[in-house]
Amino acid sequence: MPNAVDLKRERRTLVGRMWDIQNQAEAESRDLTAEEEANWTAVETQVAALDKRIARQEALEREPAHDPEQRGFESRRVLETGSIPRGQRPLLYRALPEYKEAFYAWMLGGDAGLTAEQRQLLVAGRETRALATQALTAGGYFIDDTLQRAVEQAMSWYGGMLEMSSFMDTDDGADVSLPMSNDTTNAGRRLAENTVLTQTDPSIQLKTWRAYTYTSDLVLVPVQLIQDSVISVDDWLQSILAERIGRAQNTDFTLEAAPNGPQGLVPVTVVGRAAPTGQSTTIAADDLIFLEHAVNIAYRRGPGTGWMMHDQTLRDIRRLKDGDGQYLFQPGLTAGAPSTINGYPYVVNNDMATMAASARAVLFGKLSKYRIRRVRGIQFVRLSERYADALQVGFFAFARADGGLIDAGGNPIQHYANSAS
Repeated sequence: MPNAVDLKRERRTLVGRMWDIQNQAEAESRDLTAEEEANWTAVETQVAALDKRIARQEALEREPAHDPEQRGFESRRVLETGSIPRGQRPLLYRALPEYKEAFYAWMLGGDAGLTAEQRQLLVAGRETRALATQALTAGGYFIDDTLQRAVEQAMSWYGGMLEMSSFMDTDDGADVSLPMSNDTTNAGRRLAENTVLTQTDPSIQLKTWRAYTYTSDLVLVPVQLIQDSVISVDDWLQSILAERIGRAQNTDFTLEAAPNGPQGLVPVTVVGRAAPTGQSTTIAADDLIFLEHAVNIAYRRGPGTGWMMHDQTLRDIRRLKDGDGQYLFQPGLTAGAPSTINGYPYVVNNDMATMAASARAVLFGKLSKYRIRRVRGIQFVRLSERYADALQVGFFAFARADGGLIDAGGNPIQHYANSAS
């Protein structure tokens, strides 16, 4: 029976076929043929079915083994990936004998099973910088039996980079490279009889993705809160810890310019339209047209092409009209149809700058040329033992990823820059 890693390798092969179909059409500057559409749909159906198999298999593999050595160590994802060598996995509770005896007594009988000395031993010196049952805003609200079994989270939009980028999922963090070639300045020639051929070699470059580690930071939760809460603290924390990583990655994929991190998209784009003097905080309808046509036609066709901007910039663009008084922004009229600007879809990315002097406020082009590399997705770790002397459980999440623009020399994505004054 194949494990989750084997199934993911099979999935990656199928996705590679989809990329081959799309890349062939893009290379020939055309839409997919009917046969290619049928092949794409067939492979897409296989990928969807495989995703379900992977989810089921991962659910099985997350269940703890019957190995006593693993009992009590609940960092299931870490154990699953083998990132901690088997011989070094921690036992149930390594501590001084008196702590160990008190902890076993508590595990078997709760507070009622502790002697006065054991209760004092476990309570003394407890870490207080954590969620708590007594402080209402630190988790105490969760133990109210009248609560609905859900938590209303405050929301703040983040994202954009994950919506139109392409992805590359790997099972390990080894560097992954892609060769790139730019032969667009070369053309064949008409040859006279008895003429020696001219040698013209194509240029080749290499684009490399690494695996940078992101973390959600640590959250400490009292065992009492986990036991008494009417909601699933584990599930709630997984949701917010994943969002923490998502925010950090979106910012880096958008803006990072340091050499020891992902390649941010905005810093590596070229100017497609520089606003005339006086447009330091505005954009005109003509600017969008200039920016659109600054990008080569080959990168303006097919899926993955569109606009990216801050929500405040979108607000201003939605008010723009063409010479006939028609809005450039056109809302989708049917279910599932995207709203468009000049006929192209858009994504909102609030890590981008709002319009200001010299700001790179709008991107346009083949956004799918930005590729995000992910290693095994987001992994959640539950530390049941490290903080057990304070009757606490630690939670954190981590992920390994990188991002970069695939630009062989054609500038597939370009930006609108506000004027300096």
